[in-house]
Amino acid sequence: MDNKIREVVGNFRIDGTLVSAEENAQGNINSTFLLTYETPKGSAKYLLQKINSNVFKEPYLVMRNIGLVSKHIKKKLTEMPESGYKTLSYVATVTDEPMYTHINEAGEKEYYRVYEYIDDCISYNNFEDSENPEEVAYNAGKCFGAFHMLLSDFPVSMLAETIPDFHNTPKRFDALLVAIENAITNRAFECSEEIIYLISKIKEYSAIYNKLGRTIPVRVTHNDTKLNNILMSTTTNKGVAVIDLDTVMPGSVLYDIGDGIRSACANSFEDETDPEKIFLKIDLAKAYIKGYLEEMACSLTYDEVRCIGLSIRVLTYELALRFLTDYINNDTYFKIKYKTHNKDRFMNQFLLLKDIEKKACEIDAYVEQLYKDVK
Repeated sequence: MDNKIREVVGNFRIDGTLVSAEENAQGNINSTFLLTYETPKGSAKYLLQKINSNVFKEPYLVMRNIGLVSKHIKKKLTEMPESGYKTLSYVATVTDEPMYTHINEAGEKEYYRVYEYIDDCISYNNFEDSENPEEVAYNAGKCFGAFHMLLSDFPVSMLAETIPDFHNTPKRFDALLVAIENAITNRAFECSEEIIYLISKIKEYSAIYNKLGRTIPVRVTHNDTKLNNILMSTTTNKGVAVIDLDTVMPGSVLYDIGDGIRSACANSFEDETDPEKIFLKIDLAKAYIKGYLEEMACSLTYDEVRCIGLSIRVLTYELALRFLTDYINNDTYFKIKYKTHNKDRFMNQFLLLKDIEKKACEIDAYVEQLYKDVK
């Protein structure tokens, strides 16, 4: 076992003897290790994470947001012990801090935190990993709905905006125009027809951002609602906890709904190149929306409900903008595996957007009727 890990975890209030530390290579941002301790009461597990400070420039603000949100959820859950929901709990350092700052051999600061491990759970990368995709889609929507419901009375002004303009659709669009104007590469000419279409849609798809803080309330949002950020019970497949709270900050719950459905209910991964395989599985999207509204309908405004279908299109449009902008800028943000990877990702999201637009009326009608039924 790495002596550095022993040194780091020795700064946290963990009882027992550390017997193993296994790295979990699934995460794309933070480095994660599963720790196993032996205690007089048996074995105990924890998660050690090294926070990626290149992504999260202010880790103290990230941990402050996580601490405030987790504390609020815990308090609410004491009032509903039968719910089965849990939340992340971090282990304090010996000096009562939420994380430990380590100075490495190069004199650089490294930031570490420890979470209590939530056992008897599974996370899915996509619905097809399960025996009943529609059930898991329903439970995923329900779990994120419960997350928003538990935080619906949280004073959102207490949270810091740790990634400014994360879902500022007009700003994402402007970044594309700047990339085209600067002509770092000639790659924009490869997607000229698609760019014209994106330009024609910017007013429509800026609607949520333009209404935020006006007719659409600012709430606590997760901002990374991919399926594997839900822990589900290994016995019931019901959602147990929403994890990876690094991007929790003020925003619109519509961003979470739209991105959750976009990422989880698409038929293919984001770099699929076969047009025949790129579409939204509408039955899964409906199951997700049903689960979500059963938890959150009474807390939403009617304007929010009316924009649920729009949110799926907006978040798909936004990611298409980001992939294309990075491709034109010669791939400076997203990691790529081959030269046209970001172009393929863009075309994937562009085709997915066109498919979702075809299904927009059906989704909107479903949301409207379901809202009347469950409210």
